[in-house]
Amino acid sequence: MPLVADFQLTLSKLFWLVAEPASLLLSLWVAGCALLWTRWWRAGRSVVCLSAALTVAVAMFPIGQALLRPIEDRFPPVVSLPARVDGILVLGGVIDYYVIGKRGVPSSLLAAGSPRLDAFIELARRYPAAKHVFTGGSIELIDGKDTEADVVRRIFARIGLDTTRIIFEDQSRNTYENAKFSRELVKPEPEETWLLITSARHMPRAYGTFRKAGWQHLIAYPIDFATDPNQPFDSAFRLGHNLNFLSEAIREYVGLAYYYKLGRTDALFPAPDPAPADGEPSAKPETPPDS
Repeated sequence: MPLVADFQLTLSKLFWLVAEPASLLLSLWVAGCALLWTRWWRAGRSVVCLSAALTVAVAMFPIGQALLRPIEDRFPPVVSLPARVDGILVLGGVIDYYVIGKRGVPSSLLAAGSPRLDAFIELARRYPAAKHVFTGGSIELIDGKDTEADVVRRIFARIGLDTTRIIFEDQSRNTYENAKFSRELVKPEPEETWLLITSARHMPRAYGTFRKAGWQHLIAYPIDFATDPNQPFDSAFRLGHNLNFLSEAIREYVGLAYYYKLGRTDALFPAPDPAPADGEPSAKPETPPDS
């Protein structure tokens, strides 16, 4: 099974390398320009015109924001929290591996640039008796030896946190492994309440995956919202800005479909658990698969 998991992970990375919107747009431009110098120059002209039209459309219209908003609206910001929380989970994906590898570990969270870690620290201080868990390894090691958990541990130590009270899961390379390995590590009890911290755009896939893996009584704590439901879409002419939105949206839609097909999430578009009626027990997820 590890070989299958490794193959699936590599395949997903290669697929995104090709399917990422900026890569597709660049490929169209290159293909069109190359055809202009062949006997198929008419086809090349058509491809160049199509590339130009798509580029202008992405730059002018907030397509990515429109696609991303339903994902971020799925789990609204937390208004109130319970008096007791048994555990706090924060997902990785917070470190720029290239920058860390070249420049070293940042001396502050501001340098790390992670709202997830900021939220984790705030909640850990609010619930000091809870279990505090960071889950995040890496598909590639930093400097050939460090995982993301190693870097985050050093960041926490530099700002004065007691890292001996934080559980670091350092083997996972994706959301599925975050859920699986963290559960194996901390073995949460069925009655325990856990906070799950990740970016708003990633919360539907993360929540569905953790729920499928057997985590019960999860409270979604989405942060780092990129869209505002109370404001109109930003239609400024900004190609790079709009491409980033489009890329994030497509990544999550593809990820949701892929995880649902593999049976890693319990719904195609996961939603929060319905609040149980008074006197009724909350629904329990199905028993997670062994692999």
